[in-house]
Amino acid sequence: MRRLTGVDNLFLKQERRTQPQHTIKAVVLNPAMAHQPVGFESIRSVVPALVERIAPLRWQLIAPRWGRPWWVERPRIDVDYHLKRCCVPAPGGDRELSAQINQINMGALDRGRPMWQLYYLDGLAEGRIALVLKLHHAMADGMASLRLLESMFSSDPAEPLPTAAGAPVDEPRPNVGAWYRTVLRQQAQAAARFPAVLRRSARTIETVRGRRRAGRPGFAAAFSAPPAPFNAPFTPGREFAYITCDLNTIKTIKSAFGVTVNDVYLAACSGAIRSYLARRGALAGQPLTAVVPVAIRPPGAAVDWGNQVTTWYASLATDVADPVERLRCISANTKAARAVHDERDLWLFGDWMEYWPLFWFYGRALPIVGAATTKRPTYSLIASNVPGPKTRLYFAGAPVEKLISVGPIVYPYGLNFTGWSYGDEMTVGMQACSDHVPDIWQIAEGFTKAIDELSSMAAPFATR
Repeated sequence: MRRLTGVDNLFLKQERRTQPQHTIKAVVLNPAMAHQPVGFESIRSVVPALVERIAPLRWQLIAPRWGRPWWVERPRIDVDYHLKRCCVPAPGGDRELSAQINQINMGALDRGRPMWQLYYLDGLAEGRIALVLKLHHAMADGMASLRLLESMFSSDPAEPLPTAAGAPVDEPRPNVGAWYRTVLRQQAQAAARFPAVLRRSARTIETVRGRRRAGRPGFAAAFSAPPAPFNAPFTPGREFAYITCDLNTIKTIKSAFGVTVNDVYLAACSGAIRSYLARRGALAGQPLTAVVPVAIRPPGAAVDWGNQVTTWYASLATDVADPVERLRCISANTKAARAVHDERDLWLFGDWMEYWPLFWFYGRALPIVGAATTKRPTYSLIASNVPGPKTRLYFAGAPVEKLISVGPIVYPYGLNFTGWSYGDEMTVGMQACSDHVPDIWQIAEGFTKAIDELSSMAAPFATR
């Protein structure tokens, strides 16, 4: 058995009918270049080997009435549930693929089974196919998802399709006595650690106060952003779109203005939102803010499964009209966020989740009360940016041509941008509630326009 971390458990606790907490990882393949048949039946034959190779695909949730849930190994899966087939309507382009991914994305995964499904999509233009993995976020964050994709596919085009080595055996569920002894031991250990968590919290509070006394900038303040249309309570409907940008163009902008790739990414998110809200007559004079997930795995450490992340909170400068000035404001904001990141106890956020009733009061109840009082969201949206595979990936020689991802939305952060780099491209997935953002392609087109604007303004600097 494997006990969920506090952050893993958070994704389970946040899940509602209107707020499922899975992620989407989709790849587009060219089966014509494979050295083995890559069709639905061959994918079906490979699924047991993938389950054998990739641990989270074997995990099923078991949860006590109180205390942290656990994963137990259940490799004897129902392939008909976990593997589905769909056809993308003609002409099989980006919009049609986005619409099909959106249909897959809606609805929660079954907690009574390993919490994933794989969809085989044919009908794409020029004979391409897509494999769409719907995976619960409790199993993997961005870095762990990257490890999963690198385990599912191969950097060697000559590597054949994987085959299962043996008959799967389910891990036995512990008997009631052993189970409750384990739970009680974990609860006792958590209680013993609580005074240390309080001391670390006090040190963190003093660090924050010290920054304020010194007049140094920090995270964007909660409840400082004006409400946007997507900050309203969700319904089950979703809208999804993705766009692909040239990564070298983003790097040129980065070098021209002395910022980071993530700064350019956030500036494009900001530009897309600014133009979208202006078109709807909803652009406010105060900036929107973003929750920015950040990996905290130690440098050089092997990437384990589950979630090891913390968050930055940054202003997106949507009130700044000039694209370059907006980029520079965002760069200053992320530098401040990085300074706070370097000073604070990175593991404290996850450790507090061990004490769920207290964390729920601080992390969920107070923000809800604060939003009701101020009429503003805690923060506006989620924007994550994950460095993708360092090398090209293949499936029996069929090259992975595109990698698409999107994470869940969490009230009141009703818009999610998820960028993944792969090769010379960055693909950005966007998700929102369909009742509040029925025209998400306008945001996607705004992202592309924002990159083009910055690229044109960077050109004179790039030629010097």
